[in-house]
Amino acid sequence: MNRPIAAALIGAAILSPAVVAAQTPRDAVSILVRNDSVGFDPHRVTGRGAAEVLFMMTDTLVAIEDDQRTLHPLLAKSWTISPDGLTYTFNLRNDVKFCNGKALTADDVVYSLKRLTAPETRSPAAWRAGKVKSITAKDTHTVEYVLERPYNELLLQLAQSFGAIIDKDDVEKLGRDFGVKGLNGTGPFCWGEWKPRSEFMLTRHEAYRWGPAIYENSGPAHVARVLWKVVPEETSIVAAIQTGAGDMTYVAPEWAIEQLKKDPRLALAMPRVSNYSAFLGMRANKEMTADVRVRRAIVHAIDRDELNKRFWFGQARPSETYVSPGTLDWSGEVKASYDPAAANRLLDEAGWVRGADGFRVKDGKRLAPKLIAAATPGWRTRGEAIQGYLKRVGIDLQLVLPEPALAMAQINTSPDYDMYALFAPYGTAGEALMVFHSRSIPAPNRVNWKDAETDANLDAGQVALNDADRAAAYARVQRIIAENAVTVPLVHEQLFLFSNKQRVSGVKAHGIYNSAIYKGLDIKLAAR
Repeated sequence: MNRPIAAALIGAAILSPAVVAAQTPRDAVSILVRNDSVGFDPHRVTGRGAAEVLFMMTDTLVAIEDDQRTLHPLLAKSWTISPDGLTYTFNLRNDVKFCNGKALTADDVVYSLKRLTAPETRSPAAWRAGKVKSITAKDTHTVEYVLERPYNELLLQLAQSFGAIIDKDDVEKLGRDFGVKGLNGTGPFCWGEWKPRSEFMLTRHEAYRWGPAIYENSGPAHVARVLWKVVPEETSIVAAIQTGAGDMTYVAPEWAIEQLKKDPRLALAMPRVSNYSAFLGMRANKEMTADVRVRRAIVHAIDRDELNKRFWFGQARPSETYVSPGTLDWSGEVKASYDPAAANRLLDEAGWVRGADGFRVKDGKRLAPKLIAAATPGWRTRGEAIQGYLKRVGIDLQLVLPEPALAMAQINTSPDYDMYALFAPYGTAGEALMVFHSRSIPAPNRVNWKDAETDANLDAGQVALNDADRAAAYARVQRIIAENAVTVPLVHEQLFLFSNKQRVSGVKAHGIYNSAIYKGLDIKLAAR
C-alpha cells in the first residue's frame, strides 16, 4: 500500500464488522489488536497475543520497568541471592488474593514454576527458568529457588508472562480448557469472556492492591473492564482509533503512523526500550536450506532498506544483526548486507544452476524452499516482496500463509517448511539468543541449529558472574549465528501506543515482550 492510497483510506475506511458489533461498554476501555491467541496458558503459549493479556490477568514475582532492566517487587516483596548465584529466596506479600478470593501462598508459586519447568508441560519457555535444582516452600510466604548453575538473567525472565503465578486447583479443574475457558490469576483484571478471534473482556479485580511501584496507582484499576478487540483490517484500526470506536492501539499500520502522530485527538506514548525484530528463520536440517552457502545467499539477496521504506514506511530500522543495537550485550561484529552479486556467486558455488526459466536446479530439483508466515496483510505483502528478491537470484520461494491464530502452532510443529517469518520480542541479547541452544529444539529453536560451540557459549553467558564475561560469550554466539546465516535479519520495529485523548488518560507505554499496556493500572476513562 502506497502513501497516497493509505492517506485516503484513513478518512474513507469503514469500520470492520468486529468493531461495529463489539461496541465498547461505557465502563470499559478498549484496546485494538490485529491478532488473537490460540489460548492463554502462560506456560504453553508464547505469542505476544497471549502475553499482552496475561500481563493483566496474572502477576509475577517481580516487575520490570520499561527500560527492560530495572526490577521492582510485585508478588515478592523482597528477595535475596546467595553469593554463588545459586539460591534465590523470595519473601512473598501476605495480602495477595486470586480473582476467586483464594489467598496466595508459597505453594502456588512453587506449583507454577515447577509446572513451567516440568518435562510433561513441554513449555517452549522452560529454559527461561534456568537449570533448576529445586523449588520449595520454606513456609507459607517464603520460596527458595535453587539452581544447579548460576543464571544471571533469572529475575528478568521471571518477570515475563511465562513466570505467571497460577492456581493449581484451577488448572486441575479446567484440564485442557485451562487458559481457554478460564484462568484464575492475581492480576489487576480477571477472566471475563473470551470470544476467540473477536474479543476478550476482562473485569476489574476489586481486591487488587499490590501493583508495582512503576505505577502511581497500586490498585484496584481505575477502569472496571478492559475489552481487547481483534480487528484484522488495518484501515479499520486506524479509523476506529481516530473516530473513538477504539480507545487504544499499538498495532497501527506503519503507513498510518505519521498521520496519527499529527492527529490532535490522539496521544502517543513510546517505551524507553522495546525490542521487536522481524526476521526469517532458516532450518539447518532441511534439504533446501541445509547448505550454509544457500542460506548466506538468501541473506545477501534481500534489500532491507527497501523493505523498510516500502512496507514499514520508514517507521522501523533496517536490521543488519539479529539482535537490535542498544540491547544489553549486543555485538555488531558480523553484519548482514544486501549484495545480489555475492548471492549469485554463492549459489553457483553450491551447484545450483539456472534453468531456462531463470530458477536454479540441482540434481533434478528446483531450489524452491517453503516459507511459512501468518496470513496478515503485513506478512503477505512482505512475503511477496521477499519472494521477488529471491527470484532475482534464481530461488523459487513458496509462500505458505496459514490463518494468524494457527500460524504459530504450525511454525512450531510442522515439518513441511524450510523457512519461517516471525517477530522476536526480547529484553536482552542473552534472551534473544537462547533460542539457538540445541536443547530448545524443536521450539523455540525452530531453525534446528545444533552446534556445540553455540551451546557452550550460551551456557557460559548464562552462568557468568560479571558483565564482561557475559557480554563476551554472547558476542561469540552472535558471530556464529551470523556467519552460519541461520536467520535473515529484516527490521527492528518501534512501538507506537496511540490513545484517544477524549476518552482515556494515564496511558503509559511499557514494551515488555513488546506488549505496550502491561498492567494498565493508571488508565482512566473520561466521562462518556
